[in-house]
Amino acid sequence: MRHLFIELNREDSQLRGRLLDAAIAGLRLARDPDSADVRRDAARVWAAIEPILSHHLEAEDKHLLPWLDQHTHLSPEILRKVRQCHQKLRTLIGTVARNDLTRVTADQARETAQALTGLAVTLDDAIEDEQRRLLPTLHRALFSATRGTS
Repeated sequence: MRHLFIELNREDSQLRGRLLDAAIAGLRLARDPDSADVRRDAARVWAAIEPILSHHLEAEDKHLLPWLDQHTHLSPEILRKVRQCHQKLRTLIGTVARNDLTRVTADQARETAQALTGLAVTLDDAIEDEQRRLLPTLHRALFSATRGTS
């Protein structure tokens, strides 16, 4: 779990550096959905963050969420927020991923733009919340589990 904690924190840092690019790409695409250059830029930004996001959410699915479920001393509010955010990210990612920006209509490009911008905002909020609340809570839980086994 410690390895996962470190890995997720590193990925949060990688994502945070690209959030402004994603938000700007989404806003530009919403304003000019027919522009091939704008579509290419948005696709390039998506290609840069998609592998990090996919890995991050897969790690949460396989390891973090089951671990959180097993540790009942964590606040139900934290568990609810983590699951809710996780699902929202999955929905937004699905919207961006299903639309090939080189072959979509202007309306589909706008939908992708809205999802890309929403993804940037949601990720920024999630990373902030993780760093402020979730990761310290996990760290305390790991520390107490380690102390209890010594």
